[in-house]
Amino acid sequence: MARGLADFDPSALYRYRSSYPGPDGARAPLTAEALGKLVGASKAQILAYENGHRTPDPARIRELAKHLGIRPVDLMRREGRRRWDLADRRRASGLTAKELSEKLCISPKSYRRFEQQGIVPARRPKFLDDLAKALDIQPRVLQLAIDNTPAVMDRRTQTTDIIQELADSYVLRPGVWKGPDLEDPGVTRLAEMYGRPPQRIRRILTRVLGELRQMSVRMQRERIIADFDPEISHQQQALSAIERWEEVYDAELLRIPARLEGFHRSAQPSDAWQVLVDLHDAETTPDGTWVPSVLLGRPETMQQLPPSLVTQREFDGMPAAQLRNAGVRHVRNFQEFYAALYPGLRRPRPRSSTTRRGGTSAGRASVGFALPGRSERFVVPPHLIDRTMLSTNAGPSDLWLSPTLRLSISPVAGRPTAVAHDDDSSPS
Repeated sequence: MARGLADFDPSALYRYRSSYPGPDGARAPLTAEALGKLVGASKAQILAYENGHRTPDPARIRELAKHLGIRPVDLMRREGRRRWDLADRRRASGLTAKELSEKLCISPKSYRRFEQQGIVPARRPKFLDDLAKALDIQPRVLQLAIDNTPAVMDRRTQTTDIIQELADSYVLRPGVWKGPDLEDPGVTRLAEMYGRPPQRIRRILTRVLGELRQMSVRMQRERIIADFDPEISHQQQALSAIERWEEVYDAELLRIPARLEGFHRSAQPSDAWQVLVDLHDAETTPDGTWVPSVLLGRPETMQQLPPSLVTQREFDGMPAAQLRNAGVRHVRNFQEFYAALYPGLRRPRPRSSTTRRGGTSAGRASVGFALPGRSERFVVPPHLIDRTMLSTNAGPSDLWLSPTLRLSISPVAGRPTAVAHDDDSSPS
């Protein structure tokens, strides 16, 4: 029997057939013969399913669920669901690999690679969101299924060993820091496992291993103090510092494999990453403030943002966005990876940053405003405030949020303010 199909629950089929909702809403048994006619099967086949003598294929499970008024997953066993992998989740949704690849508009080969190895197709930033929707499951459930895929678990183990070897080979190497060699077998192997170019893997590793190198340099400095400083108190302080740095070093080293796995599942293009940074800097959160989409990026960029990271709504004809909790975690967990790949882009600012003396761009906060007649709060991202204030020579500046909404930004007592106006004289 094929792996995963044993999760079909014969007793569930009998239970739902026995309490079939009739035309008047009253529940009454549906005969095996009648159910068979609905799904194109014989009475004997239905009874064989219910007695556990035969297992329906995904398409038949989908048909049974459809005519019983339930979800395909309701016909699967409940125990062990947290251990389901990608193939189990697909079968529990009543879909074949071919049907799912057609829904996702990718080749069957690309989908099989994902299901068997957990490698997300390149240039598909919304792939996991689209897949969760097609399977009718939550993104977190899909993430768990990916983690349960045998090849993914094996990759995590191999990545841990490779990262340890690379750290041992390069972090303590004397001279100018250049990162691991592009031809290093560890880099090549990681590129193969994650299905990404070796150059990309090397740039990321150069960044994250470079952080470990900085820690090792600090430890070496403390070691010199511990070994040669004449003051006993200084030696003891240095030894304590070495112990703390070793703990941080080991913890960061162990985090790298999980970060690599998570990043290659959810990595965004450079323009989408910049939108995430702007939403982060504006301190948007669920049930909090919003940023007008026109202040963030082009319409095509906004359309490709994964709903699991960003919520988008329209207010009086004005599209706006805010960062979900998963989006906040994404920015915080992977900012160094993006910095390695896109060094020329803006980096996230520390949250709740205070304005520095003189209002420098590194510390200027976002500016809030409200729409006429609405209670929601909106903000202008800090970088846009910086740019607007520098270009207006202390005069007012207007930005069009929609064909009828105009935002005026102007300095008041040396601080920027923003006010939205209803206006039907937008430029053509």
